[in-house]
Order: sequence, then C-alpha cells, then structure tokens
Amino acid sequence: MKIKTKDHREKNRLWKGNFVMHKKIFYLATAFITVLSLPLFIGQSSQNNKIFQTDREITIDGKLDEWDSVRELPVNLHPDGTMIPGSADIDVKVKFTYDPDNFYVALKALDDQFEFPNRAWRYGDGFYLTFVDPHQGNESEQFWTFGFSSENNKKIVVAVNRDGVYFPGVSTESIKLEISLDRQKKVIIYEIAIPWKIIPPLKPFIVPEWGINVIYVDRDQEEREFLELYPDSNFDTEMTKKRKGAIFTFVNHSPQEPEFQSQLNGSHFYSDQEKVLTIAVNSPSEDSAWSLKYIVSSGQNNFSAAESLSLNKGLSLIRYSLPKENYASGLNDLSLGIIDKNGSLRYTETHTFFVIDRNEFDSLAKRIADLKQGKKYAEDQAFRNSFPTLEIRPQWIQDFAQNATPYADIRDLGEWQDEIDSLLQKVENGEPALFPPGSLSRLAHRSEIDGSLQPYSIFVPFNYDRKTPLPLLVTLHGSGVDERQYVYSVVGRLTGAMMGPRTMVRNPDNESYGNQIAVAPRGQRAMVSMIVIAPKARGLSSWYLGDSGKDVLECIAHVKTLYNIDSKRIMLDGFSMGGYGAWRLSLLNPNLFKGVIIRSGAITTPPPLSGENILDLMKPGINISYLVIHGDKDNAIPVADARKAVEKLKELKIDHIYIEVKGAAHGDYDRWKDIFSWLNTFL
Repeated sequence: MKIKTKDHREKNRLWKGNFVMHKKIFYLATAFITVLSLPLFIGQSSQNNKIFQTDREITIDGKLDEWDSVRELPVNLHPDGTMIPGSADIDVKVKFTYDPDNFYVALKALDDQFEFPNRAWRYGDGFYLTFVDPHQGNESEQFWTFGFSSENNKKIVVAVNRDGVYFPGVSTESIKLEISLDRQKKVIIYEIAIPWKIIPPLKPFIVPEWGINVIYVDRDQEEREFLELYPDSNFDTEMTKKRKGAIFTFVNHSPQEPEFQSQLNGSHFYSDQEKVLTIAVNSPSEDSAWSLKYIVSSGQNNFSAAESLSLNKGLSLIRYSLPKENYASGLNDLSLGIIDKNGSLRYTETHTFFVIDRNEFDSLAKRIADLKQGKKYAEDQAFRNSFPTLEIRPQWIQDFAQNATPYADIRDLGEWQDEIDSLLQKVENGEPALFPPGSLSRLAHRSEIDGSLQPYSIFVPFNYDRKTPLPLLVTLHGSGVDERQYVYSVVGRLTGAMMGPRTMVRNPDNESYGNQIAVAPRGQRAMVSMIVIAPKARGLSSWYLGDSGKDVLECIAHVKTLYNIDSKRIMLDGFSMGGYGAWRLSLLNPNLFKGVIIRSGAITTPPPLSGENILDLMKPGINISYLVIHGDKDNAIPVADARKAVEKLKELKIDHIYIEVKGAAHGDYDRWKDIFSWLNTFL
C-alpha cells in the first residue's frame, strides 16, 4: 500500500491506518502481505537479525566494492507496517557492518526521480538512520537519529535527534559520507562510516544488541512516501520522545590481532557514585603480561593507576571499579592505555565525565540565600532581578543529574559551572549577575505564573551604554528546539549589520558561549544597535499558547528592569512556530510592538493543539507594521498560510510588506538585507 502526503502535519493522521477497504479479499491480501514482510524483525528473536563484523577494510567512496558478502535488507515497510513492494518507482535496500572503530552503512535506492529540496533527509529524497537502546525492547526513549541527503550537490549529515532533543548540536564532522548518483540508471548509493565514539553507549563488543531503523523518504513532485526497515509511525514527531528499531545482534569475527573497545558506565556522576570502566578485548589467542594504565585528570587534581591484563581467546570483558574519592567537581578526563608484554602501546582512549559534589551545591544554595537577605538585594531592583540568572544554573545541573540518560551530552555542564563561579563572584561584589556586553548569553526570570525559573537568551551590543535607551528585538524560535540553537543565526546576522563585517559570534558546535564581538568602523554598519532576546518556549512545541505566550511578555518586562530599553521601539520576530507566536502575541498585544517580522510562519496550530486562527485575531485599527516572508515551496508550512494572512492585512488596511521567495522551502532563503532595511525605517 502506498500512501503519500503533501504536508507533514497530516502524517500522524494518515499513519493511523484508518483505510477504507471496499472488498474483503483486499483485507485478506493486505494482511497476508504484511505478515510475510514482518517476520525478520517482529516474528523472530533478535538472534536471527545479525550484523557481522567485517574482515575487510571499508573504503568510503560510494562504490561498495567491499560489500559483496554483506547481507542485504529491504527497506519496504510503511509506518503502519504494511509492506510496500519494490518497483521501478521506488526500491530501497540497506546493508550494515562494523569494525572496532566504526559502524558502516550502505544504502542503495532505485528511484524514478530525485528532487533533493531543503532538508531532503526529511522532505525527500534522503533518509533517517536511528539507533535505539534495546533495554526497553524495540521502543525506547534513548536513541540517536541522523539524517543523510544531498542538497545542491553537497553531502548533508545532520544529527536530527538525541533522546528526544532535536538538533542536539553534536558535531558530525567525523562521520564519513559518500554519495553516488546515477540519474540515467535512476540509482543513488549512500556509503557511510559513523565512529562509535560519537554514539555512546553503542559499543558492539560491550553491548552486543542494539535497535536500528532506516526511514527512506521518497519524494515525487512534492509528495512523500515513507519506507522503513522497522515500522515506526513516530520516527520524526515531537509528540513522543520514543523511537523504534529492529533489534540486531552484533557478531564479532576472529581477528588477526587483538582488538579493543572501552566504556565508562556513564558520562556524569555524583562524587560518591560508583564509576566502572569496562575493557572489551577480542583476541585471536590467549596472552598474558599485558597491562592497563590510566590517569584521571582535571583542572584541580590528578591521580593514576595500573592494572594487570590477561587476554583470553575470543571476546573478553574486564571491568574495573574506579576509586570513589579524589574526583574534582566538574569535568574530568579518564585517559587510558593498554600496553602489551613487549611494552608497546596497543590501544588508547579518553573518556570525559562530569562529577557533581552534593556538598558543594548545598554550600552554594546557602551562599545565595544569605545574599538575598542583604540590603543590596532589597533596595536594588536590577541587582535583585538578576539573581534568577545565577539561581537557574545549579538547578540545571541538578535537574540534569537526576533526569538525564547515563550517557547524556555533558558539554553544557562545564559551561554552567564556570558561569556559576563568575556570576557568584559578581553578586558577592555587589554587581548584578549579568554577562558583559558583546556576548551571547542566557538570563532567567522567575515566573509570575508558577514561581519557576524560565530562561531566555540575550545579546547586548558591545557598545551598550546604560544612559542611552536601545531598541529591543524579541525573536521566537521554531518547534522542537530551544532558543539557543535558533538565536545563534539571528544574532549572527544582526550583529554583522550592527557592528560590521568583522563580527564574530559563537558557533553551535563551539563549547564557549561567551565569544566577544569585534566592532567594525561605524561607516561599515548597516543598522543601529539593538538588544536581542529570545525566550525559550515552555515545552518547545507549545506554539506560544497559554503559559508559553505569557513567558514572552514576562521576559520583555524582566529585561526592561536590567537594561535601558526604549519601550516605543520594541520589535517582534518569529520563524515557523515562532512566526505563529509573533502573529498571535502581536495581535493580542497591539500596543506593545512597533513592528513584527513573520518568517515562514503558520496561521493555525497543528493538532492536537487548539490555538487561535490568526485570521480571526486580525481586527481593524491595529497600528502595527508587518514584514511577512515565505518560500513558495515550503514543505512544512504551506505558502497558502502567508497568502491568506496578507490578504486579510490588505482587507483591514494594516501596514505590511510581503516577500514571497520563489523556489524557497522552509527557511532556506536569505532576505536579511530586506529585514535590515525594514527595521531601519522604524529604529
């Protein structure tokens, strides 16, 4: 059965499988085909789904010369489990193998046409690859999803989701990808090598079973068809944090030389929590007099140890309990080496982990509480209102320790700890807990709704002077991501215009938030300086309804107590879901905003949400200027949304400019010069 959709928002409804069959024979035939298609992954034990370690060196060149003996698997299931027979229209096969360093994928698709739009891994033609932790069965909240595609003749690799977090900011530079496309034969080949080190805790010597799924997105004239290795209707949804995969067993070969993998039992620990190092050795024979040496280092102290190591023939797992004491609070590196009986170094690896000292956090909470009893806190509003920015950081660390998966990404933890030290020193010196101008940072306010601490990102220009009020730009992020990832690109564009072409801002893959901005000569600047804030939407996909929308208004009120904001020059901007939020909040608060930018914005919310229709909120007499930008090939939010909104603006004689970008999809356009020009007319 072949189901195609024009809009990804319809997919949850379509995938429920509520198909009307007009004849009983069609029911029986479909059921029979489905049963035949599933036994490899559903009807049998995972022992029958095997991935064999390669005996050959795999060269990633798109030719697949080393893959002849590797088993081929069909990617031919609809998300509801129905089999989609291979045809000249679409036929997808995949192969898997591995070695101690990498997981390898070879995917071959026969497709009658290739289109490769923006985000082709999502909108076709491209595919998702998902790794699923098998401890909860075929479905788990611990997973990795990557996207692979070709766009504008460029090879695209995207870390799409990790444990329910979209676009986790993990570098994919070490993933090797080659794509071979033959349009005449209508065949595309993807050959991929993914280092095990970037997908912890997946180490096949140590964890012999893992769930894997492949979802190929076939695109024909703006319609999409999804073909899966294992049926999962939620492979790319924000409504659940679970993903599914077929359980495979990794089968190790008999090596010519010993092979190694290692793993620590987590990426973050309380100081008194057990830390276990596992060494996996796949050896061709028994051997002795080898040794393991390791050193644990941090910025505060180091310690080392050595252990004897004997090799058995075949695969052996050796576990070492590390000392419980002497760990510095914060980031630690465990660097290990395995040395053979001749003194040669045969294997090295470094495991970075974060240690949380409960006593230090208790002491920190007391110091903050004492400061809040002081005269400065009682009398100075800016000083008092800066405290949530300090208080939220230990809360982030403790929430992480209690709720994060064992191998969660710890890059933020070290940054938060450094910021705690810096901000605490400021308030103890009687200064507000704020970051220096010229950097992209994150503040927080205490919600009047429920007393919770709510974060938002902020950029304050390098040349900020408390005596001079500045305009404020409030920018709202899209669905599924927090504001940090989104605001990098917005601030990067704006600072380039405000401060000149030599401006530098933080890259999402960089580990430092606090990059300073270099100011260019005034003659090179395209726009006046402004403060930029980006509130984090509660729930990430709440579409700025309810408390999420109220948080935006509270952020504006809060930042006005910390910086000199010109209340007559507050602008609102939003992309995608944020575009809907910008429509909604501006129309509900018409006296707050001078101008509003809508980039690829929706006018309705997706089910099951029930937000207002933007057209119903538009009323005569609204004194706001709108800049609406939308691509006419948008796959996520149809251009029809923008056209309907603009038509209503015309009807009500509300000031606006509409830019429809020909050939552009969901945000893959650059109209910042138009945005700068438009902003300058107001600022």
